[in-house]
Amino acid sequence: MEPARAANAVPPAPSEEPPQRAERRARLSPLQPRPLRDRVAAANAVAEPVAPAEQPSIPDPALVEQQPEHELAAPQLPLDTALPRADVRTEPQLQTAHLPRATVARYAPAQESFTRSVRSLEPITDLEAASFAGRFAADFQSFDEDNLTRRAEVLRTLLADPQACTWGWSGAARQRADSPLPGRLHRVSDTVVFVEVVVRATTYARACPPPDEPTRHAAGEQRDPVGLLGPSCAPSDADPGWTAVAANWVRMTVPITRHLDDGRLVVDPHLVPDQSS
Repeated sequence: MEPARAANAVPPAPSEEPPQRAERRARLSPLQPRPLRDRVAAANAVAEPVAPAEQPSIPDPALVEQQPEHELAAPQLPLDTALPRADVRTEPQLQTAHLPRATVARYAPAQESFTRSVRSLEPITDLEAASFAGRFAADFQSFDEDNLTRRAEVLRTLLADPQACTWGWSGAARQRADSPLPGRLHRVSDTVVFVEVVVRATTYARACPPPDEPTRHAAGEQRDPVGLLGPSCAPSDADPGWTAVAANWVRMTVPITRHLDDGRLVVDPHLVPDQSS
């Protein structure tokens, strides 16, 4: 009976190790495999999700706006800050605030800009303006009622407007001007100059009683003097029918310019200095 009981006997269960001994064994033998239940727990453990690395997005070609071929793409870099800028020095601008304005109150018609001569654009020198103004002043201040048309014939060739040849005289009395003295000049532009002239004007009165009719002699052949410019309307200072009364200095301002057709010097009485210039 004893041998059979011994064969059917269940082997005793192994005694459990104290925790301290198991921990010591694991520390002394690190290569010992872990228990099965630890490995199963590690395999069944759910790993925490890891966020995928952010990748550069690729734009959709269908959504990208097509740029015209003739236009340049916008710069990707701030060229004005990334690259050194050259030291550019600008030229000083012309200050025109203090320059005089060459303006006059009279304006020519539009068609005169195409028909005027090139010589009319040449500048007038001070000597030209002074000498011509003196010539005009001497004829303008001279007249004789015994020869009514003489003055108009002379002034017509000196004026830009022939209709002004009768200005300054009523058609009566007698006066002779001489010794013109040009003074101040006011230049508005290269072709417009105002000249102040002083002339000596001598007035005459009829002689009483009037002298007898002088004997007229046949005039011989006369030649024009060398350098003749034109006639003058100043009457003779030795006329027996007139007696000199008084002489006075007279001042006048003569506006000188050039004629539009041939560019000769003329007097334009319609030119008036602009007060705003």
